[in-house]
Amino acid sequence: MPGETGVSQVSPDDSRERLLAACLSAVAPGAGQLLLGQRRKGLVLLFVFVLILCCFWPLRLPRFYAPITLVILVWLGLCFYAAGSALLGRSPFSGRASNWRLLAVTPLVYVSINLLFALLFLGSGFRLMHIMSSAMEPTIISGDRLVMDRRYYRHAPVERDDLVVMRRKDYITVKRVIAIGGDTIQAMDRQVFLNGRLLNEPFIQHFRPAGTDPDMDSFGPITVPEGKYFVMGDNRDVSLDSRSSEFGLLDKAAIVAKPLYVGWFASKTRRGKKLN
Repeated sequence: MPGETGVSQVSPDDSRERLLAACLSAVAPGAGQLLLGQRRKGLVLLFVFVLILCCFWPLRLPRFYAPITLVILVWLGLCFYAAGSALLGRSPFSGRASNWRLLAVTPLVYVSINLLFALLFLGSGFRLMHIMSSAMEPTIISGDRLVMDRRYYRHAPVERDDLVVMRRKDYITVKRVIAIGGDTIQAMDRQVFLNGRLLNEPFIQHFRPAGTDPDMDSFGPITVPEGKYFVMGDNRDVSLDSRSSEFGLLDKAAIVAKPLYVGWFASKTRRGKKLN
């Protein structure tokens, strides 16, 4: 008899209920606990989950690499704990018995976090951008995946030295704002003067000998109209930008976002690099 052997039996109905609860908690931590009648634990887990959602909106923490990375790690741990606890009926981090069942929890947590993160990330106005050009090197290198904020310039003016994501004809690219409306810009032998003052540009790159392309090394003076911007790439020898009549000045309406930092899929040395 069960009472004599000391072995507790789990009915098929109970197993199915726990599996359903684990699925719910993998998506919304605490929901599975409420299904199982664990009201206090369920409410606490749901409260923490709501705090995580608030990190996307209204706090919009994806603006910053380190805080949002911490939020993702906490979210991962919360989902794993909640789903595992619902499935096993106890903390998934205590004991070894039946912990193989956590293998069923892992894909649930992975899929749910990826789907919800994508919805929250996009809904909060952020996007990922894969750079396939060398025009902004060494600041941004080919292959970088950038996190950009599409809402940044709704409440902030475009300023000199800003990096901006812009739409140009049928493609999207990144350039640096050198001059804004009312400024006069001129270049002589690769030295750029803004309103008569020589700019200090430690971020630029040249790899071709001076004089290879005189029209790109020297231009102007050009007075920028209001609502327009003079932009250039940091890799001055290969960047197609406002120095060229084909490209011209940038209209404010063409600016679609501000790049914030290099995202999670870059190398360790570049991951999280803030873009000025």
